[in-house]
Amino acid sequence: MMIIKKIQPEIYQFFFAAKNEPSMRSLFKKFFDHEISRRDFGTKLLALGFSQIAVNSFLGAAAEAREPLPQTGVKISGTGAEILAETLRAAGVDYIFGTSATGMSPFFDSLTMNNDMQFISSIAESQATSMAHGYELVTGKTAVLFVPGVAIPSAMNNLYNAWKDRSSIAVLSDGSSSNFAGRNGFQQMDDWLDPMAQFTKWQWQVNNERQISEMLRRTIKLAETPPGGPVYLRFPGFILSKPNIKQTIYPQSRFKIPMELYPKPELIEETARTLLEAKKPLLCVGHEVTRARANQDVLELAELLGIRMAQGLSVFGDIPFRHPLFSGFYGLGIPRGLSNTDVFLNLGAPMPDPTIFTAPVPAKAKVIHARIEYDEIANTYPTDIAIAAGMKETVRAIIDSIQALATEGQIKKLREERLQESAAINAKHEARKQQRAQATWNSSPISWQRASFEMENYLDPHAIIVSELDTREPFEWMNLGPESKWLIGGTTGYALGWGIGASLGVKIGAPNRQVVCLVGDGAMLFGQIESLWTAARYDIPVTIIVFNNLSYDGERNRIYQNSPLAARKDTRELWRDISCFLGNPEVDFVGLADSFNIKGKRANNPAEFIESLQESAKVTAEGRPFLIDLRVMQLDISGKPTEQKWHPDISIARKRERNI
Repeated sequence: MMIIKKIQPEIYQFFFAAKNEPSMRSLFKKFFDHEISRRDFGTKLLALGFSQIAVNSFLGAAAEAREPLPQTGVKISGTGAEILAETLRAAGVDYIFGTSATGMSPFFDSLTMNNDMQFISSIAESQATSMAHGYELVTGKTAVLFVPGVAIPSAMNNLYNAWKDRSSIAVLSDGSSSNFAGRNGFQQMDDWLDPMAQFTKWQWQVNNERQISEMLRRTIKLAETPPGGPVYLRFPGFILSKPNIKQTIYPQSRFKIPMELYPKPELIEETARTLLEAKKPLLCVGHEVTRARANQDVLELAELLGIRMAQGLSVFGDIPFRHPLFSGFYGLGIPRGLSNTDVFLNLGAPMPDPTIFTAPVPAKAKVIHARIEYDEIANTYPTDIAIAAGMKETVRAIIDSIQALATEGQIKKLREERLQESAAINAKHEARKQQRAQATWNSSPISWQRASFEMENYLDPHAIIVSELDTREPFEWMNLGPESKWLIGGTTGYALGWGIGASLGVKIGAPNRQVVCLVGDGAMLFGQIESLWTAARYDIPVTIIVFNNLSYDGERNRIYQNSPLAARKDTRELWRDISCFLGNPEVDFVGLADSFNIKGKRANNPAEFIESLQESAKVTAEGRPFLIDLRVMQLDISGKPTEQKWHPDISIARKRERNI
């Protein structure tokens, strides 16, 4: 039986020294032929007299020697949880993110005797969800989230973020038995699937054990088919624990859908002509470009005709921010030169609207919108050319059409004129940026500009920034782009409590890249403390920088902007920051990190920040996380330094009639 010789030599020798050689040979053959699960394999080895240490060694070595799953699939028998685990393995799952619950114990059982799938535990479902989200964003692989069924509402905050970012997540949960449904009994409600309908592409409860593998394969397929998104699958407890279930496990590759979606040629030719005839075109880029790995193609198109580029609303940094044609952010910002735009080409991004605090596309501009998520086209804006197709296919076709319609000389002349204009616009912007920064460059608390500048000097060439900041200004000072230092975040859902968990998922998915998480003090306090436990537990070496201005700064300014009191000169002085000041009590974030055995440092000025970054580099290089509590200045609605300390003088203790 030559297949057994594939395992490690010392185990091979130990195998033939045992008394029950025929039984073990048969057992190994069944395992290598995928006839029994890993858990059953390990259990039977224990029954044959092997120690737990020996069993673990067998399992690790044998798993490496096991042949890939054949395309025809293999028939196995086991508990529902074992069927579930084997299907996940067949899908190439490396990590499962989640929390614990009694009803999930059969699944945990199925994971105990293996080392090829790791369960990353969180102590809060919301943070487990953001970890899965971050992992998917950096790897492009469908993430698996397994949480208690009753805790699904706890995951919804960050599940909404994943839904908005079209992130492929297979959300799995246990569930109460349906045997006594309708009694409003333990952990029961009328419909556990209905709350998930808003944030998932599909929801299903597996009530038939024969469908475990089938429905899980469908879940993964639907989650990763563009446009991606979370999909929910629920398993009643009796399904997971039920023994002797027979099913065929297939490789997930047999259920993937090729997504090469080509645009209509007549629309491409019209787009090419429009771009050639335009005076001041603007290209807006979104997440579909990055998901299609079309970033370089977009740069080629922009450089071919000298088209200015804006970063659209996206969970990614889809274009390089230091490129000569970069014109700023469209979403939480207004691109430079927007008012003069006569052709607006949107590739893979939502159309800008007031809900993302930006200006509309000029009414005179001709709008071209290309999305694979075709039902998002022409939702809010009249669209002159609507292209429902893949991003890479669309951009390549536009480039080819431009080169067919115009001569090299015509293209060169147009490109040079536009490049000169873009350079002039960007030079004015850079001068204003430097002038604004100069006045507060050495201030304490540190300015946002100086903090961004020092972070840029600190970052590795291929670092990943995971941001949950309510501003895009810091990125104006950083050399970020898909092919170098890369930005992930903020999430387009903007539900707080996302960034730290997401950064842990990013680091797990990209362990060889430096990961730095940027989070505001308000967001840090918004249900993210639990992620510090996970970071410490699993030695996840991320740098967490808390931008601490003792305030929900952006929120305060938007409240001010919408206040009738602030709008009138005669009542403006009456306006007060009722809800956004966070300095009473002031949180010791370094002390908080220390309680999780995470080192940290507080920084109030540039020199202290530089020192903190240097210490962080040493600690993360040793394999541990590090937290920096960075005191940054508050900014008013115009972006100028301010100090808002007032808060209502409310004391419940003073309202007592008895001192108890």
